[in-house]
Amino acid sequence: MQQDEKIQGSRPERDEAVPPLFFEEVLAIKSRERTRPKRERTRYMLLSLVARHLRTTRGKLMTVEALLDEAGLSRGTFYNHFKDMDECAVVLVNLFFEYVTHRRTVSKGPRSSYEAILTANTGYCRAYEANAGFYSLFSELATRDPEVLRMRERMNSEWVDRIILAVARRRGQPFGTEERGRFEGVLRLLIAMTIESLRERFVHGDALLCRSFPTADSLAKALSDQWHLAMAAFEGPARPTTAADGRG
Repeated sequence: MQQDEKIQGSRPERDEAVPPLFFEEVLAIKSRERTRPKRERTRYMLLSLVARHLRTTRGKLMTVEALLDEAGLSRGTFYNHFKDMDECAVVLVNLFFEYVTHRRTVSKGPRSSYEAILTANTGYCRAYEANAGFYSLFSELATRDPEVLRMRERMNSEWVDRIILAVARRRGQPFGTEERGRFEGVLRLLIAMTIESLRERFVHGDALLCRSFPTADSLAKALSDQWHLAMAAFEGPARPTTAADGRG
């Protein structure tokens, strides 16, 4: 209860136009919508309980028995919706990342390159902090489920494509094949750095990272500084490749 109160108290104020930051709230809302069929509401209710558990246990799934005790439902009800808890977990992370992908921050006018990077990283870091259990579960599932691994690779590729498109539009010039390849490599490194930093900070609670970056926003600022430095070389017009570019 004490931990829940702390988390509740730390939520930023939001108006009705801004979707909930905690994914369990999204699922709970869907489970109460009377316009949905009862079977669908029950499915969302089960998923919302698993999601709430993940928030406090950082990626550790509850058992079917514990879920049914909390839901007050029969064992048959669970198996009408899911083959087992692993299937429930895969459904949950798919819904979560679909939600995160479509959750957008409203832009207020033109922004500089750095402001765009900071806005994106701030939203991502806040979402990770609020839903660290999902990201932890996602990483664990990816090590043993090829479908989840492919989903992770697809998401990272789409992330790279969106950034390259935005930068090309901002600089007013498309990327050639060679330059795009270099940029893709840099972006994948930045994504890997960001994901590992967030995992160490919000899942494993690395002591040094916690001291250095006490909030999601402070970590977002540090990550954005690194993103901006690494991306700066690709923001301007392409420069011709020289022999020196290939030397170490």
